[in-house]
Amino acid sequence: MIDVCIKPVSKTEIAITHDYEYNGAEIIPATPEAVLEWIWDIADGAEIAGGYTMETDPAILSATEHYELGKLVAKVVEEYNRPHTVAFWASVHGPEEAARLEKVYWG
Repeated sequence: MIDVCIKPVSKTEIAITHDYEYNGAEIIPATPEAVLEWIWDIADGAEIAGGYTMETDPAILSATEHYELGKLVAKVVEEYNRPHTVAFWASVHGPEEAARLEKVYWG
């Protein structure tokens, strides 16, 4: 399963990779759209590991900025994995309960 690994390189850009080695990381804008595009390019719709790994750098971002970056990436990963999560719920609890849980969790 693919992991999302990030580290800030500036206030507006992140290094992103899937293997914990940043040598081959891509530098992309720190936006939901760019993170989602990178995930789709790597995973092509397949389920990825939930969450993310972030290397921090206090010289680039404050603790609050790291927190906000983490929230952004976590939300993108969660939304990307949404169909897989709902399918799992349906397989365990049935389609009606999966639909109810999806509404509770994602609104």
